Amino acid sequence: MKWLNLKRPFFLTILILCGFTMAVNPDGVIAKEKKTKETKTGKPKTITTLSEQELADESAKKDKKGTETAGCVVKKITTVPERELVVERGKGVTVAVRLRCKGDIPAVGVTVKAATLKGKKAIEISPVSAVTNEDGKALFTVTGNKKTEEDLAEIVFTADGLAAKIAVRVRRTECKPGIVKIEPEKELLLEQGKSGQITVKVKCENGSPAADAKVDALVQVGSGKIDLSPSAELTDASGMAVFTVTGIEETEKEPAIIRFMTGDLKTKLDVRVKPAGEGEGTETTECIPKTITIVPDGELVVERGKSVNVTVKVTCKGKIPAAGVSVESIAVKGKKAIELAPASVVTDKDGKAVFTVTGDRKTEEALAEIKFTAGPLATRLAVKVRKTGCKPGRMKIEPGQKLEFEQGKSGLVTVKVICENGSPAVDAKVDALVQVGSGKIDLSSSAELTDASGKAFFTVTGIKETKKEPATIRFTTEDLKSYINVTVLPVTGGITPQEEATPEERITPGVQTTPEETATPKEKEDVTLEETATPEVQMTPQEETLPKEE
Repeated sequence: MKWLNLKRPFFLTILILCGFTMAVNPDGVIAKEKKTKETKTGKPKTITTLSEQELADESAKKDKKGTETAGCVVKKITTVPERELVVERGKGVTVAVRLRCKGDIPAVGVTVKAATLKGKKAIEISPVSAVTNEDGKALFTVTGNKKTEEDLAEIVFTADGLAAKIAVRVRRTECKPGIVKIEPEKELLLEQGKSGQITVKVKCENGSPAADAKVDALVQVGSGKIDLSPSAELTDASGMAVFTVTGIEETEKEPAIIRFMTGDLKTKLDVRVKPAGEGEGTETTECIPKTITIVPDGELVVERGKSVNVTVKVTCKGKIPAAGVSVESIAVKGKKAIELAPASVVTDKDGKAVFTVTGDRKTEEALAEIKFTAGPLATRLAVKVRKTGCKPGRMKIEPGQKLEFEQGKSGLVTVKVICENGSPAVDAKVDALVQVGSGKIDLSSSAELTDASGKAFFTVTGIKETKKEPATIRFTTEDLKSYINVTVLPVTGGITPQEEATPEERITPGVQTTPEETATPKEKEDVTLEETATPEVQMTPQEETLPKEE
């Protein structure tokens, strides 16, 4: 009995230890059952195990992807800046790629890839790919390595089958903004519920247009009275940034004030909002709009994905600018090919209203068409959207290399611009500058856009005589330059060709000359009286001596 009492605790201890070993050992009974089930098919299986942290991360990724892309198919890809990026050599500039789903919803968590199509030695881009943030934007940095000449560098951004391209110009020197101008200059007058445009033009200290300069806009006074869009804009290649202002509430005592800032420069503009339908025509007292014109006239050519400004001018009788007139715009044809903004603009003090036309789809035979109306007046503009842009390849001037006219008179210079592919360069900006003799001649315009035939016209007027050397005009369009010499002659003082003729060439009006009068002395000796006189004027000697009758 005593032995049995000692054996019982011993066996209990053995059983407990065996059970603990089976639970801890991975090759225990349970593991064996698993292995048997997995190998019944005769095919070995690989079992991948994940840690708890990895499982949590994978689950979070799936949840995030589900919330970001649920019902959101990317429909649109755009870049900021949109057309051309200007970067200084050795410096970097940020490019934002924006993705939008249907309904202008930001596409979040989508990968955007970047690749350099042209000018790989001129620029660097980083990173190679980026994921859009909660605003649907992916940011890239472009650094300039080498100055670009005629051929610009080019970057393509791709995401979900969509692509957007941007040209990159690398320049040597930095442009420090030196001048900022606003149109209208003093005040913008709006009707409640209507919109107007403000154009901010920025120039570098050296006088050239400040491209891609950031212009910030802030409603300093009357934030509830007006609405401003956008709050910041980059200037285009001509140094201009356009802002749209909408009148919300009437400004009673004091106007609303918008402040514009670029670099260290600041400027302000007053905006007054009047009640709808009240005080119409006060800005154009006794001025009834008579004509409406557009620039460019006839046909507008715009590249797909790019924008061009159209200026509508309204004038009263006597070509007086019609200020404060509402101009409405509507696309009557090709609504899918173009975008037009805004729908209505009030003319400024110069009678001008500016609209922006953006090309969305290439037009084939049937062009898009826009109708502009100002009261009973209306005009139409045809719009051609083309795939690729026109890079000016040649420039011709007529007349040749020299223009000559008298002081006080004028002459016409025609500048024709041709694309590299040989077609006319439509809407190409041609700048004109009097390089020599600025006080001797006067130019009708400092810049003109070419028409549908690729021609721009300038009128030159002679102010003072060019004595020793002629005046010189320089015409430029992008990288092309051409010159023409202008000679201004002194006024002849009303001298007729008769006074300038020699004594032998002078003719007395109303007196017939006989061959004897015009003949040389030798010829006169060979001519007899009978040969020179006609039968009607022959006289006898008696008739010659008779006195005249009283």
